[in-house]
Amino acid sequence: MSDLPQGALGYHAVVTEYFLGLRGNGLLVSPLDEELIARWERRGVPLAVVCRGLRRGLEDAAERRAPGASPPRSIRALRFAVEDEWRAYQGGRVGDAPAPPGEAEAAEARLRAARELVAGAGRDADEAQREGYRAAWRALATADAHEGSPLERVEAALAAADARILHAWLATLPRAERAALGPRIRLLAGPRSRGASRRAHRDALRAHLSDLARRAGLTCLRGSV
Repeated sequence: MSDLPQGALGYHAVVTEYFLGLRGNGLLVSPLDEELIARWERRGVPLAVVCRGLRRGLEDAAERRAPGASPPRSIRALRFAVEDEWRAYQGGRVGDAPAPPGEAEAAEARLRAARELVAGAGRDADEAQREGYRAAWRALATADAHEGSPLERVEAALAAADARILHAWLATLPRAERAALGPRIRLLAGPRSRGASRRAHRDALRAHLSDLARRAGLTCLRGSV
C-alpha cells in the first residue's frame, strides 16, 4: 500500500486523496462517493481498511479488465472490495498486519491537529464548556492506549474526546432543551434501515448530535481534523 497523504487529516480527505493518488489523476469524487465515505466513517470502518480495500479493488479490476478499458472511475465502484476488506479485518485475518508506510506519520499529524483545535477552542470557551475541552485533551493524551493501527488509535481517541465535549455541552443545557434533543436527532437520522447494524444507527445519531453541537458553537473533532 502506498503512502497515505500526511497533509490530508480528515477521514474524507484521506480516503479521497488516497483514491485519486491510486488513479493517478485529478478527478473529483462524486456526491455518491462522498456519501459512501461518510457512511464508512459513521460505521467506524478504519481508514487503513478503506485504503487497503480501494487499492486491492483497483488491482483486481486491472487484472480483469480488457485491454484498453478504463479503470474504475469512482470509489463506489470499489465498495465491495472495501466491504470484503472490512469483513476480513473483523474476522482477524488482517487485524495484526503492520501499519502501511506513512500511516504513523499521518496519524501523528492528525492527532497534533486535534490537540491544537482543542487548545484553541478551550481558550475561547466559557468555564462550563472549557472543562469539556480539558477532558477532551486528556482523552487525546491516551491515544496510544487504544488498540489497532496508528490511525485506528487516533480515530478512537477523537471519538472519546468528542464524547467528553458533548457531555459537557449537554450538562449546560436546560432540562427541556436537553430532553428535546433525543427526538430531534432521531427524526434527523430516520429509522434504522434494513441491513444496517445497531452500531451504525447509533453512530448516525451521534453524528447528528455533533452537527447540532457545532451549530451551537461547539468544536467537535471528528469531521474537523
